[in-house]
Amino acid sequence: MADPNVPTRNQIARIVDNDPEMVKALERLFIVSGSVTPGEIAALTALIEANTVLIDANTTSIDANTILIENAAFDAGVAQNKAESYQQNFQKLDYIDFNRVGPHVALGRRMQWNEDDGTIDVGMNDEVMLQVGQETQYYAKNASGGDILNGTPVMFTGTLGASGKLTFAEAVADGSQPALYMMGVATEDIPSNGFGYITSFGKVRGFNTSGTPYGETWNDGDIIYFSPAAAGTWTNVRPAAPNLDLPVAVVLNAATGGSGEIFVRMKTGETVDELHDVQAPSPSDGEILEYDSGNTRWQNVANPGRTSNTLIWLECY
Repeated sequence: MADPNVPTRNQIARIVDNDPEMVKALERLFIVSGSVTPGEIAALTALIEANTVLIDANTTSIDANTILIENAAFDAGVAQNKAESYQQNFQKLDYIDFNRVGPHVALGRRMQWNEDDGTIDVGMNDEVMLQVGQETQYYAKNASGGDILNGTPVMFTGTLGASGKLTFAEAVADGSQPALYMMGVATEDIPSNGFGYITSFGKVRGFNTSGTPYGETWNDGDIIYFSPAAAGTWTNVRPAAPNLDLPVAVVLNAATGGSGEIFVRMKTGETVDELHDVQAPSPSDGEILEYDSGNTRWQNVANPGRTSNTLIWLECY
């Protein structure tokens, strides 16, 4: 029969948190309590204290891991919420309303409504604004060997290969360069070997449009041309052949300093041999155009009736 003064093994297990060694030791202690020596009591006490320290350490470690897990779960939840909110904005955005009248400060990567011009302005950098639907620009490299200023006529000179960029220099309009190389107007100051924006359609502002720098007087509404007098200059006098006749821009505000403004509409013009139904790659003095029905085109041929340097008028209807 079990000793009623001795706890059961289950009761002892609950006391020592199910430690098997402790269960055995306490069970023996209760059974032989009358014969336990002081040394055995000391050993048992030390064992209990050691296990208590181990239990406390494990509890602390569990608490610390629980905090780490909870923090990680919280951070993941925050990140998920942000990702979902951004995704929702991009996927479900119906429209953007811009303030009609804002501070309108030019800044790269900024979009804002331009009430005066009735368009969205996109900041290409702190100096250049692209007006959506009203301007066309190139981003190219200045290969001229010198600085190119805002408002300078420029022409295409080559490419940078794998970079996909164009190069440019001041426009030469004396007929020594093909008209198809003419590119547009610098819309900012662009340093030598630097990149900048060229306008081929749209407004160019902030330079002297009085005509004074070119020895001329310009007025609002004047048509201006790439000048054959010097590379990168303007004239309001229509150039005569073989100079390039390029009516590129109209003066919007004839003004000095930085308040001038022009509207660029790049037009390269055409020569006779560039017409689709003309084949005259190497014309010679005195030749005329003759229609060849077999080739369905106009061709340059010798003039059999020409005996001297007589002016011949050829009218085409």
